[in-house]
Amino acid sequence: MALEERLKDHSLVQKLKAGDDEAYDCLCTEYSGKMYRLVCRLAGSDDAEDLVQEAFMQIYKSMSSFRGDCSISTWVYRITTNVCQDYLRRKSRRSWRHLFSLDWLKAETNRELPSTDLEPHEQAEVRDDMDKLRLAIAALPPEQKAVLVLHDLEQLTYQEVADVLGIVVGTVKSRLFYARKKVRSSFEGGVQK
Repeated sequence: MALEERLKDHSLVQKLKAGDDEAYDCLCTEYSGKMYRLVCRLAGSDDAEDLVQEAFMQIYKSMSSFRGDCSISTWVYRITTNVCQDYLRRKSRRSWRHLFSLDWLKAETNRELPSTDLEPHEQAEVRDDMDKLRLAIAALPPEQKAVLVLHDLEQLTYQEVADVLGIVVGTVKSRLFYARKKVRSSFEGGVQK
């Protein structure tokens, strides 16, 4: 992390710890979109707004315990990921079907429509492939899904993913390897368990 970014993080954290409402508004403005996207990808869009609010509440409540061992963005991602994983555990106790929710897929589809330069049948093929990819990602075990979303979709580095999830880089690479393998296999004829 660059020195300028560290100073900005440090200043923001100090203001947050002092109870500065403007700093909290700044944090919300900076991260709400990123958190919403992450929540939709990890837990689905049904309760995404509530989960983002829950994550912000966790951030607000635990700000005094933030030690600065990592960047504020890593810490925000970690809390958001933990909120999603807790939510999925609660939901899976009630219904395993939620783990395969397609609601977040519908929300994402509107942002990634195929090029209009393609013929209609080509557009349909691209959409089918996108749907197949989203289904494969949705079907991943939560640990693999989190790593794949954070690294491949959110474009965090291996180290950042490790920091967010509280695991070592080797575990990130391993989970990413198996997640990609399962996703790839869905295109070759079937989803692996």
